[in-house]
Amino acid sequence: MHETDLHLEPNEASDLTVINVANPGYDRTMLTVLDEAHAEDALALLIHQENCPLDEGWEARRVPTEPSTADDKTEDAEACATRDGYAYLLGSQFGKKTGPLSARRSWIARIPEHDLVHADKPTLEIARLRFGLHRAVNDALRGTALLPLGKLARERYIDATIKIGVKENKRWAGRVQPEDQPINVEAMEFTAEGSLLLGLRYPVTAEGHPLLVEILHPETLFEDPDALPEPGRVFHLQNIGSAAAPAGFRALDTRDGHSFDAVIGDLDAANKSATVLEDHPEGGEAASEHVRFTVAGEGAGLTAECVHHFGEIRRVEGVAIDHEGHSHFVIDEEGHVALRTLVVE
Repeated sequence: MHETDLHLEPNEASDLTVINVANPGYDRTMLTVLDEAHAEDALALLIHQENCPLDEGWEARRVPTEPSTADDKTEDAEACATRDGYAYLLGSQFGKKTGPLSARRSWIARIPEHDLVHADKPTLEIARLRFGLHRAVNDALRGTALLPLGKLARERYIDATIKIGVKENKRWAGRVQPEDQPINVEAMEFTAEGSLLLGLRYPVTAEGHPLLVEILHPETLFEDPDALPEPGRVFHLQNIGSAAAPAGFRALDTRDGHSFDAVIGDLDAANKSATVLEDHPEGGEAASEHVRFTVAGEGAGLTAECVHHFGEIRRVEGVAIDHEGHSHFVIDEEGHVALRTLVVE
């Protein structure tokens, strides 16, 4: 494993995806997102100089963009992916560690890959979803046995959010319902057919397995952000995670829309007063792993192959596989962001 320190502010980098646009002088261009910024300020490119070994020649560049909606009501970018010449960003759809759920985290955005690399200040198209994905994912999970929602999470995330919606007459009132689970989306990718796969860090199955939820016709999220997304299949990784150490998705990547690489890990960071872990202390036990699996069929269980175990490294936030098959990971470490590369000899 080669490691490079990335000088990025803020240090909370999430996810990683390959950008497929020629960038003269560089042989690799990848996108990461920064979750402590508004969507338009959350983009950064990680680029590698041609003819340099993989443990040298990396640069990190912030990409300022012009938001299509100028209300500064987005935060917590957690996932990125590419499809048909666009790079997509996604908010976590979650809330702060002590709740409530936040509509500022309920959004999706996209930007042309060419503009991301070559334009001075490209436009970032933002669609504020107002808990539309929350509703679609909860509807999709109705038939799945989930890790029970704890008392504190119900009070702080679900009940508190419903109360705010009614009291302040929010446009999204009614989309969060009493029987719901809060959802924390930390990974997304596109299938070969163009549907969107959401990797959930939380919730997980009752047995502690990580969940994928498919969203059909994701282009409609931009055509009418107030329309409810259409959910599709639900998958879980049947040999990853357990009741004693439940595991959720941290990152996703694909090169063909069928075979997927993922990082899985704990349900929330320990020692940060996370409500999820107050209810389920076992949710902080799972170690981080790089796994690989194929999506097929009508849903249910998938079997994953372990590619790499990270040992004591817990905050692995993104994975991307380059054109030579090398795996790149973005990792939050104390005071800095690291890019690690697993070289396949």
